[in-house]
Amino acid sequence: MKKRLALAGLLALLSCAQAETLKWGNLTVTVTPRPAENYDAEARAAVKNGNRTVLTVQGWNVAAELQPLRPGGLPELVLSTFSGGAHCCVTYYVFTQDTGSVENLAIIEGGNYGIQFTDLNRDGTKELIFASDNLAYYDWSFAASPALLTVLGWDGVRLADRTRAYASVPAQEAARNLRDLLGGLGKSGALPEELRARLGGYYANMILAGQGRQAEEVLRTQVFTQSAPLRDWFWQHRTGLINATYAQPEGRMQVVKSTLYPHKPDQP
Repeated sequence: MKKRLALAGLLALLSCAQAETLKWGNLTVTVTPRPAENYDAEARAAVKNGNRTVLTVQGWNVAAELQPLRPGGLPELVLSTFSGGAHCCVTYYVFTQDTGSVENLAIIEGGNYGIQFTDLNRDGTKELIFASDNLAYYDWSFAASPALLTVLGWDGVRLADRTRAYASVPAQEAARNLRDLLGGLGKSGALPEELRARLGGYYANMILAGQGRQAEEVLRTQVFTQSAPLRDWFWQHRTGLINATYAQPEGRMQVVKSTLYPHKPDQP
């Protein structure tokens, strides 16, 4: 998968030049961009019921979209903020009206990759695919670092970790890493760090897919027979890779009741 899941979204977010208004049921969402000449200023999204401001989200850049994330009612409002700078950082603020009033459903740290909204089971609501940087700089450069794919989805009560229910998502990413790893083994100019990164990406994504034991057998029969250095590296780092992998996506999500986001502890 490409290094940035939401690159197109970020580019659109960065290119906003004038205020835009989005209708969300009876409410309006107005996004006012940061003045291009003022780097220290912030963009702002205001959700209003007539003249009354219901909530505000601020950030270096802000974008608004509607996504159906829970069944019934209106689609959810997703406000995303980009912090600016290299290797950073997209935060998603998800709101629903289905409870009778505007309510924060989740604040999700999208990190470097952002989120891809996809209806994986074709039930009319979308799941959230996002990637972990847990193996960034593990034993390789950032450019070589593999992405670990996880899934959040509606479980009937809230957004929750649904990765095992959609194991094909990390499994497909694992397959891409394995293909690149096996292809690299046959090239005399392959970089050792790139091979290690593809091995780590394959193994970690297979763990997330619930297929860690199968992955070890594939490595033993298809990879380690061709590369003793990779075999030795894997057994030296196996525990570290496992520990880094088991960081569940729910750990990057919180729910906060506020009228101003990002919320600060001293705010009402």
